[in-house]
Amino acid sequence: MIKFSFTFFFLAFGLFAQENKIDPEIRKQIEAHNTAFETAFTKGNQSALIKAYTDQSVFMPEHSRQRTGKKSISAFYEQWLSQAKITSYQRAILELQDFGNYVLEIGNFTENLILKGQDPYSYSGKYAVLWQKKKQLLTIVAEIWGSASYFDDKNIPQIDDSDVSQTQEYISSDKLTLEVKERNNTIKRLVQNRQGAEHAKMFMPDAMYLTYYTPILSGEKDITAYFTEHEKPGTLKIEQISIKTSGIINAGKAIVEFGFYNVDWRDGDSNGNVKGKSINIWKRDSKGKLMLFRQMVNHD
Repeated sequence: MIKFSFTFFFLAFGLFAQENKIDPEIRKQIEAHNTAFETAFTKGNQSALIKAYTDQSVFMPEHSRQRTGKKSISAFYEQWLSQAKITSYQRAILELQDFGNYVLEIGNFTENLILKGQDPYSYSGKYAVLWQKKKQLLTIVAEIWGSASYFDDKNIPQIDDSDVSQTQEYISSDKLTLEVKERNNTIKRLVQNRQGAEHAKMFMPDAMYLTYYTPILSGEKDITAYFTEHEKPGTLKIEQISIKTSGIINAGKAIVEFGFYNVDWRDGDSNGNVKGKSINIWKRDSKGKLMLFRQMVNHD
C-alpha cells in the first residue's frame, strides 16, 4: 500500500479551494442531496434513493457492471437493499470542481451494513459524482465509487448483472474523440510495457487518482509512487489489454470521458482477467496536450 502524503494533500487542497470557487447554492443542493440519500439508504426508501438520477445517468458500482438509466439503477438498489440492512451511511465531500454546466463532486463514504447471517461490516472508500446544472435543478450524469482497501466480495451484496447490457464503445470521428482515444492508446502501451513512471506523467501535477483498493492519491508525488510500484517490470505480464471509451462530454473547462477496460494478465502459473470502468477528467496543459486531472477507476 502506498503511504498517503497528508501534508501534501492539505497543501494541495488549499490551492484547489482558492482556484475553484463553487456557488454556495450549488454546494448547499449537493449537501442536501447527500443528507437525503443517507436517510433514504438507511430507511430502505428506494424511490428517494434514485430521485436525482435520469434515464441517461451512467452508474458505475464497484464489483458490478456499468448501468445506464433510472430503471436499471433502481434494480441495483433493489437487490442491494434486499440483501443488506444499512445501519448507517455517510458521505464527506472532499472537493467540488465547477466546469460550467457541470460540477464534479469527490469525497469519501462509509457504509455500515449487515448481510443476512453475517457479522456487521464497514464498507468505506471514495466516490465521484458528475452533476449537471439544469436551471435550479441538479441531476446526476454519472457516479462511481470504490473501496479504500481490498475486501472480500462476501461482505457486500451479490448483484445479478445478467440483465445488464454490455457497455458499448463510443464511435465518432470528431477530432476530440480521436484525441482522447489516442491518449488511451498511449496508456495501454505503457501499462503493457510496465512503464509505470511514464504512465504517471499522463497526469497533471495537481491531479487526483482514485483507483481500486487504495485511498485517494493526490498530487504528482503520490501518483508517481503508486504507478512506479504498481506497474514495475517483473514476472507479471499483460497478455492483452483494451481501454475503450463509452462516452465523452465536452464540458468546456474539462473533457469528461466514460471508459471501460479489459485486461488478461499472467504471473508465473497464475493468470486472470480483470474488467472495469472509469470516469476520466481531462484538461489541457500549457502546450495544449490532454492530461488527466481527475480519474476514478473500479473493477466490475
